[in-house]
Amino acid sequence: MALESLSQSLKDQYYCRRCLLLRRLDLTTSAFHWTDRAETQGKAMKAVLTPLREVLTPESDVSISHVLAARADLSRLVPATSLAARRGTCCAINKVLMGDVPDRGGRPSELEAPMPTWQSCREDGGRKAGHQHWGQKKKKKR
Repeated sequence: MALESLSQSLKDQYYCRRCLLLRRLDLTTSAFHWTDRAETQGKAMKAVLTPLREVLTPESDVSISHVLAARADLSRLVPATSLAARRGTCCAINKVLMGDVPDRGGRPSELEAPMPTWQSCREDGGRKAGHQHWGQKKKKKR
């Protein structure tokens, strides 16, 4: 009874996750059809993608026998990007480790607005030719 409950729970979870992944796949492949080149290659793209997509269904084939065959160590989740997981793989790219990367900033909360410089105003006496000077009274000629 407990195994059947566990199996049904897994089926429900797999169904939900597979629906999500298939929806993402459909959206991603539809984005390729928006390009200009897709107008000429659209039929060929659909001919390739349609048979592959029809095979993928949201229903899972996980059964009670799969639950019984599962080992206890499969229940421990290890992030795929952890150092321990990367050591166990034989992929050549996982053997390349990046060194220290310089901080490039880009955090708006740490930026301060630049203060205006008044140096150019001081160099020419505070007035520039051709500018109006508001608020100044002209001297009356007598």
